[in-house]
Amino acid sequence: PKTVKNRLHLDLGVSGGRGVPLATRRRRVDAEVERLLGADATRRNVLFTEGVDHYAVVMLDPEGNEFCVH
Repeated sequence: PKTVKNRLHLDLGVSGGRGVPLATRRRRVDAEVERLLGADATRRNVLFTEGVDHYAVVMLDPEGNEFCVH
């Protein structure tokens, strides 16, 4: 659990938006997540529910600040 609220929360929009098929958006997000993992970010959790047209991954930077990739 968080100990304090982030002063700044970044959302990285890499998927191309809702005009792009969900499967393609998911591949794009996962590719960026892998790149960020290589830069010492940490995957916190995946935001996805079957039947909902949204996919995002919550991550932490090396200092523990939370951000989303969608």
